[in-house]
Amino acid sequence: MRMALQVPIRNPGRSALTALGLAIGVGAFIAMVSFGRGARSSVVSQFEALGSNLLRVRVNFGVTEAPRMITHEDVAALRRETTTLELVVPSVSRSMDVSFGGRSYKTGVRGTTPDFNLIRESPMLSGGSFDAMDLSQRAKSCVLGTTTAREVFGTREPLGETITVDGSMPCRVVGVFASQGADADDRVVMPLSSFEAYLGMPTGLTLIEVQPKGPGLLDAAQVEIREVLRRTHGIPPGGVDDFHVISPDDVTKVLTGLLAGIAAVSLLVGGIGIMNIQLVSVAERTHEIGIRSALGAGPDQILGQFLAEAVVLASIGAAAGVAVGVTASVIVASELGWPNAVALDVVLGSAGFGIAVGTLFGYIPAQRAAKLDPIEALRRE
Repeated sequence: MRMALQVPIRNPGRSALTALGLAIGVGAFIAMVSFGRGARSSVVSQFEALGSNLLRVRVNFGVTEAPRMITHEDVAALRRETTTLELVVPSVSRSMDVSFGGRSYKTGVRGTTPDFNLIRESPMLSGGSFDAMDLSQRAKSCVLGTTTAREVFGTREPLGETITVDGSMPCRVVGVFASQGADADDRVVMPLSSFEAYLGMPTGLTLIEVQPKGPGLLDAAQVEIREVLRRTHGIPPGGVDDFHVISPDDVTKVLTGLLAGIAAVSLLVGGIGIMNIQLVSVAERTHEIGIRSALGAGPDQILGQFLAEAVVLASIGAAAGVAVGVTASVIVASELGWPNAVALDVVLGSAGFGIAVGTLFGYIPAQRAAKLDPIEALRRE
């Protein structure tokens, strides 16, 4: 090990290049996982802006040739047969043109129930929303997002005015949502019965939003939803669901896993770099290996020597990677306003994995060195 520690001093340039690949891999792994955790907080906060403690049910297109659409019967079954659900809010949406006074704007038009405001926690800027009577009477009333109101009416007050949806349906504006950012401001919301009667919904419902009775019931609610919908859709045991039940955790787990997978590739590349440099080192030190063997060093000792050098180089690379990864994570989190998501388990895990990868890839050249014939090695200059 003492001799292995002298390798970076004897060959600083080569050692730096060897460690650099692994440093980039370890640093990228720490940074990517930290970014994923920071982004998770951001995504969860966006879900909470649309409605906290929320599950979404969508059609799973592509699983079968003709997946069953989500229907009013599915909604009724969820309300009737579950014990963990507080609110079940169906909706249908399409992108349509909305016009007023010669101005036209394409936006998302959604038909839903009055519970939409409860599950989404959407505050009002002005006016109000439609109610159960509007739903039962198929009232031609709607609520606009702030972006839609601005694009259609400019500086004019939209309350009480009548817009035309999809070139055919007149709709009186009864309210404007307060700004919530991004897509939440670019929308028109109306009673589901009105959407179905005047605009049509040939492909059924687009979405069911579900609020469990408490945050601790999210998992139980997902199980109940799957059981009910598999029964209403006639899916046999072992059959594939033709619907998705989506939660904020599902989205963020995919994001974190994707970033970690990308970073893991960097670790493998760093390990391959160590192997290549070590193979070059074995080729250059063939004569030295022959002298060691002639003086009595056995194959196990030579194998251990080169493995020790691989461990030293991998440790240097891992340490540098930890410094780079933690620094990058802190800077990015600060710039984007994310919470600092650098965790000790990620740092230690990535460093340990980096050293293990470097050692593993260093085994191949070490084994090649141990198998060299001493006489042939001594002959080589």
